Amino acid sequence: MTAKANFGILFLMISSTINNLISDLKPRQQEILNGRFGLANGEKKTLASLGEKYDITRERVRQIEEEALRMARARIAKEKAIGEISESIVSHLNNLGGLRLDDLFLSELKVLLEDNNLHHWHLRFFSEILGQPFYHPADSDFHNFWYLSEKTIGIVSRFVSKLERLVANKKEDLIIHRQFDTYFIKTTKTYNIPDFIGVNYLSISRKFSINPFGDWGLNQWEEINPKTVREKAYLILKKQDKPLHFREISEAINRTNFVGRAAHPQTVHNELIKDPRFVLVGRGIYGLTEHGFTPGIAREVIYQILKEEGPLPVEEVVNSVLKQRFLKENTIFLNLQNKKYFKKLEDGRYNIR
Repeated sequence: MTAKANFGILFLMISSTINNLISDLKPRQQEILNGRFGLANGEKKTLASLGEKYDITRERVRQIEEEALRMARARIAKEKAIGEISESIVSHLNNLGGLRLDDLFLSELKVLLEDNNLHHWHLRFFSEILGQPFYHPADSDFHNFWYLSEKTIGIVSRFVSKLERLVANKKEDLIIHRQFDTYFIKTTKTYNIPDFIGVNYLSISRKFSINPFGDWGLNQWEEINPKTVREKAYLILKKQDKPLHFREISEAINRTNFVGRAAHPQTVHNELIKDPRFVLVGRGIYGLTEHGFTPGIAREVIYQILKEEGPLPVEEVVNSVLKQRFLKENTIFLNLQNKKYFKKLEDGRYNIR
């Protein structure tokens, strides 16, 4: 029989162990443990609700819970198989740097221990009676995760803070030039850890995230964590690096694995109109100011080009305008005839008045 098969058999024992561990307890002790840990269906009950059910104080419920756990610990200490599984779980966490994101940890244990019926509340119960691993609920800095020591949490906090300082003003490097690895590897070398452990550290942090295009960055950046239709449209145009029709932008948003509802073309169009970062460069076609597109009608674009470049032959005017707008050449020629704003020099070039 293979080692993996042995694990499967052992864990079948663990799946039934919860019932075995509490089967000798008094009915009220069993119900209180079931309620406090949600062992029946994952729904945990408060001390107050259990106290009300049995007409006892919250403190008395706590005492009954502690006594029941003590009795379960005494029994589980005699289970050799449980000890072996506990060692495998601890070893798995150690191989990952001492901690793991809750959902990932659960998924991996289902594979490691060959049991798809494993749930969070099973882990919480076993961690309570085994003493490890420990569970860290989500807070302002971290997602919920499992860990082996407080020391590791401190290391992760310093690692994340170091990387955060390095990339705080490097948004373009990360989003456009995809240079996250440069700063990440520098940080992993500082802490002398393998890259995969560094990624594991980042996975539990609320400060870093990855967008649908695979770019790592600070979670507060809209390019990393776009929430509104406008922010999603901005990221689409930024990554495409070319103007798109608002319907194409809507379709691109819906094709991309963004969180949230589907984007409707008219909603997208309305958001593009409101934001000065988006420039209308053709019929329903929008580009970004940061890509060099300037706002204004055709005449205003021509005027700005001549103001910056000085007198130009008509061909150069046309070429410069077509980089900014999707227009017909005749439209540009007609605008150049507006003598209120433009004049034709003796050498055939055009200039502003």
